[in-house]
Amino acid sequence: MKVSYLNLHDLLWAITCVECLLLVAILKVLPTQRAQSRNLLALFLIQVASILGTSIFIWNLNFHAAGINDSIIPPSILSVCILLQGPTLYFYLRSLTEEVQLVQMRHLVHLIPAVIVLLVIMAFDVDSEAWLPWIELPPAKAAAVGFVWAVVRCFPFFYVLACFVTEYRVRRCIRQRYSTFSPLDLNLSYLILGGYFIHWFWSFVGYFIGDYISGNANDMMGIINNYLSVLLVNALFIFGLLNSRQVMAPNAPEGSAEGERLADIAQLEEKIQAVEQGIQKHKLYLDSHINLDRFAEQIGVRSREVSEILNTHYQQNFFEFINYYRVEEAKRLLRRPEAQESILDIVFQSGFNSQSAFHRFFKRLEGITPSQYRKQVTLQQRAHAQEQTVRPA
Repeated sequence: MKVSYLNLHDLLWAITCVECLLLVAILKVLPTQRAQSRNLLALFLIQVASILGTSIFIWNLNFHAAGINDSIIPPSILSVCILLQGPTLYFYLRSLTEEVQLVQMRHLVHLIPAVIVLLVIMAFDVDSEAWLPWIELPPAKAAAVGFVWAVVRCFPFFYVLACFVTEYRVRRCIRQRYSTFSPLDLNLSYLILGGYFIHWFWSFVGYFIGDYISGNANDMMGIINNYLSVLLVNALFIFGLLNSRQVMAPNAPEGSAEGERLADIAQLEEKIQAVEQGIQKHKLYLDSHINLDRFAEQIGVRSREVSEILNTHYQQNFFEFINYYRVEEAKRLLRRPEAQESILDIVFQSGFNSQSAFHRFFKRLEGITPSQYRKQVTLQQRAHAQEQTVRPA
């Protein structure tokens, strides 16, 4: 008689494991300008696949009866992957808007919980059978298993809180540095973080109430949590593909690789002059839909070379460069004494495509709002006019 090792839940998780590996392959094939972000997302998906796969081996009693998983390997993989999910998600969110230097001593602190748990599993020989909560164990081994369970169930919850803080800071940084960004990206990231908050909070609560509810209820909580993980995997993959945040690279210092590449650009002075003409003569910043590729096409210089010139010669990224001139144009329009345009009219006349972006960037550069600037200029002009009137001939 044929034995079916997988029940319906196990089958779904096995399919999700395969899906995660396929998504990793897709991420590796698709072109991207954020290789670090894609690699971290791929690592996260591998961790999810490992967690679901080892969960099948540990919790399915058919495998225990067959002796297939009678070792410390499944609990070790499960524990380490759960504990590394939090740091991976944390660094993934950071990598969307900055290049994270992962190979640093201070980042090794994120590995400490996983290393400690792994050492405990190895020292006390916590195999798949010992991982099951209903198995009677010697006091020392039971304490070790209890410690591992506590860390695995509680530690990720605190990481999702750190992810919320990171995402909040990233959002503020994006709003301050860029006039154009996708609200969908920002809102979707909060939605996904909310999902992981529920996912890990569910595990956190389940650890504390597990002793006070029935075994069936406890199993159901675990099953629901795994289903939530399946949903979040797909949402995170879609987020990774749709995300359009730009990496906010720091300005390159003198003598850096950026500077060396700038020096290698043929006819550099002519191309810098072409950039200046695009701004001063053709006023390309007044086009609200201008982007790097379109700007480069208009001035007849390759977009990569324009990017190098802006980052190194002007010490600005493209949107900072363009928005500086848009603000200067807005200031010119606000200073006209005969002007009757509203602030909203000036927003679009100066090349911005949203009032909120205009106010945000204007205040960042000038320290006051456009309305305050207009009022200040008007008072100065009136004072100057009165001075001219009372001055004797």
